[in-house]
Amino acid sequence: MAHSQLDEARARIATLQRQVLAGNVPAEGELRAQVAGIAERARAARSLTGDPVWSAFGRLPWAGCPLRSAAALVRAVDTMAAAGLPAVADLGGDLNPDRLRHQMTINVSALAAARVPAERAAAALSALQAAAEGAETCGWPGRVSGVTDARAEMIDRGRTLSGALDSVALAARIGPDMLGASERRRYLLVVQNPAESRANGGIIGGYGLLTADRGQLSLDGISGNGALPGGATQQTPPIALPGPLAARYGSFWPDRVWANANLTPDYPTAGKFYSHLYRAGTGVEVDGTISVDPTTLSYLLAASRPAVLPDGQVVSAANLVDLVESKVYARIPTTAARDRFFAEVGQAVYAAVESGSGDTAKLLTAMSRAAREGRLNVSSNHADEQDVLSTTALGGALPAGPGPFLAVVTQNATASKLDYWLRRRTSYRVQRLPNGAGAVTIAIQLTNVAPDGLSEYVRKREDVRRREDVRGSGGNPQAQNNLWLSVYTGRDSLFAGARLDGQPVGLTSGSEGGLPVVSTYLTVDRGQTRTLELKVLEPQAGPALAIRPQPLPVPERLDVQGVPVTSPWSRRVNN
Repeated sequence: MAHSQLDEARARIATLQRQVLAGNVPAEGELRAQVAGIAERARAARSLTGDPVWSAFGRLPWAGCPLRSAAALVRAVDTMAAAGLPAVADLGGDLNPDRLRHQMTINVSALAAARVPAERAAAALSALQAAAEGAETCGWPGRVSGVTDARAEMIDRGRTLSGALDSVALAARIGPDMLGASERRRYLLVVQNPAESRANGGIIGGYGLLTADRGQLSLDGISGNGALPGGATQQTPPIALPGPLAARYGSFWPDRVWANANLTPDYPTAGKFYSHLYRAGTGVEVDGTISVDPTTLSYLLAASRPAVLPDGQVVSAANLVDLVESKVYARIPTTAARDRFFAEVGQAVYAAVESGSGDTAKLLTAMSRAAREGRLNVSSNHADEQDVLSTTALGGALPAGPGPFLAVVTQNATASKLDYWLRRRTSYRVQRLPNGAGAVTIAIQLTNVAPDGLSEYVRKREDVRRREDVRGSGGNPQAQNNLWLSVYTGRDSLFAGARLDGQPVGLTSGSEGGLPVVSTYLTVDRGQTRTLELKVLEPQAGPALAIRPQPLPVPERLDVQGVPVTSPWSRRVNN
């Protein structure tokens, strides 16, 4: 009977989890009914497992373990249902999608009202996770009785639901001000092009100015990168390049060259470069930046409707990425015409979302997915907001804490558009050592699948053209790619050697934001696969490996053995 009541409570919690994670919070009445049902089942299960007989049998040395563990899990669920779920119910009115958004206007009052109940509910669910982690696993009796599976499920429910509600609380904490609740805000919107890769996605392919005024959003000045403020390269740097960044990136002028502003994977730094370049070129001070890539735009179209260009061409979620990252270079031969086309696509996508035809819950899910994949990043030039953003995937900051970490970054070194045809596969294997450290092997495979017939603009080797000894190379007819490959690992980790295609190779070592990084340039011919294998000693083998994704046209294949995988960003909201 206790098992039945607890299973029913778990099933209802699972339903609630799916709704919250999808941004599809039910109406207040329906939500309160769901919460009441969970609480009723939890109370019944606690009553059944809290009597003296159950307690007495739970003291048995071996067979009693599942009884003790089950009682602990039931108490945790009942406590969470009493303390946290009523707060979830309070969110129903404020976060109902129909109330939260109308076309391009966000209800900032409703968003602000969600903060306190979201924080209270997140704390209760975090306590559920902690209590479940503290419950006994009980070995074979636990597996046979189902207690082990129930414990694992409760840990997962607590973690994922509290994380989702943390995100709601975070949005409620900084969202209203960022959306112009108290004063108008302006943000530089950057559309990156991963066909020419950079650490945060790709070079700036287009931009616009997003204005937020009491929750109402408007986008103006959408342009291609042929009209970058101050020119593609500004004459003088508008911001001093800090010493550590100058050592790693100074020769690429990220403080002067728009295309190189996001060589660093630390998005708060890239956001500063973008903001200062825009101010120097326009005289306009922005409150922050927003970066997206074509895949993000495709997610938004999937959640709204297809975009329609001025000539009647329909751009859908299915064809947008291939169109703007590849086909456009074959169809439109001149840079100026492509610039106009990119601007038209941006305007059409915005019009599709602005039309209000999209489902708010689906749009929130699309943006959440893009943020997790590193395709949607936001920076703020207000320090308190940036401090909060930096703890999230949306903020895209390099992690500040200890523990195993991995970020593989490939960046185009040729000014080509060949990275659309790059395929990447990474494996991470860790062997735990007696002292708690981890002996790590990282293998990165890069494959160039570029077909015949690509235009010279797509396959150009600007790095080669500048060298007198290779003039007349014929515009790189074999579509050879040249990449700057960097691998970031955990704080205090030690690089122990590398092999490229099976042969020993020397790499450039350095650090960024306290994280060790090794780098090398390597060419990849059409049809070739190159493999870089690294040996690294991590001072800690766990408890989990934090992986920072790089948004690529085709996501990399990742295989991790010997350690669980987690996100490098904590989503906890600090008071």
